[in-house]
Amino acid sequence: MSDEKHSGRTAGIVVTHGKLAEELVRTAELIVGTQEDLYAVAASDLCDEDIIGRVREIVRARADTNVIVFVDYFGGSCCINSVRAVEHEEGIKIISGVNLPVLLAFATKRGTMPFEEMVDHIIRRGRESVKVVDL
Repeated sequence: MSDEKHSGRTAGIVVTHGKLAEELVRTAELIVGTQEDLYAVAASDLCDEDIIGRVREIVRARADTNVIVFVDYFGGSCCINSVRAVEHEEGIKIISGVNLPVLLAFATKRGTMPFEEMVDHIIRRGRESVKVVDL
């Protein structure tokens, strides 16, 4: 089955340690406006099973929608719990290393290109944003 569950529809879930997810989503919305289907899951408020349950709840409520789960870093508890939450689900990608340019790319490109192409674009944008600023 294709990862294109519903062309043009993609939800995002940001799962991070502390309150970073909430602040990233809030900051992205300050820049590009309120975003539908973009959720913050703050791991500081939840145990592992609660994180897994919350991510599953969001994914299952959007059964006809592709989903990207953004996590703060590869191999951390947020990443591991997100993998546990969505394993065996189709139309879902997990991207580690979330930053503001990644979320802005998600917010501005979803619905404008095929899912896989958008995922590649988001990853490129995140990588390109990490630079040394020479003075």
